[in-house]
Amino acid sequence: MSEGKLIVLSAPSGTGKTSVCKELLKRNPNWTFSISVTTREPREGEVDGIDYIFMEDEKFKHMAHFGDFIEWEWVHGNKYGTLMSTLDDSLDEGKIMLLDIDVKGGKSITEEFPDEVISIFIEPPGDNITEKKEVLEERLKLRANTPITLIKKRLKRLDLELEYKDNFQHHFINYDLEETTNDIENIIKENLNK
Repeated sequence: MSEGKLIVLSAPSGTGKTSVCKELLKRNPNWTFSISVTTREPREGEVDGIDYIFMEDEKFKHMAHFGDFIEWEWVHGNKYGTLMSTLDDSLDEGKIMLLDIDVKGGKSITEEFPDEVISIFIEPPGDNITEKKEVLEERLKLRANTPITLIKKRLKRLDLELEYKDNFQHHFINYDLEETTNDIENIIKENLNK
């Protein structure tokens, strides 16, 4: 059986990591996806068990208390977490699993599974923090139904999120989604063939 790998994709909100993940999974149907658990309400079109595992806060708290999550985080007023069992099962079965995860969670998983992780950080384009924030603000405004207060919260987190960049093995700036996806796919495949 081939050796399992965890591909950790982290980025500030609005950078395009979810779009990159979806495209990578489309191109590589034998790869799997780690479905995060969240206490937030589903967005229009999201399906429980496919996009996220939507969970009541009480159940989430109970599972967190008993150590079922390898990592969990308050993000923009909601809890998000990754189940330890999901990652263990994937590695045991020799699968390649993608994780679309925030920067703190990405760091936690990398520390827990140092030999099994390929870690990738994606940042928005711009030569400085102000330009990066402008790009993110535009992208977040294009998302349907994102309240302005949530956009402001996400932009505030950008400085902190960028500080985590050095915890990741590979860094990409998402100027062009298709090009970034191609580059990330190439890096993953190079690492899988080592």
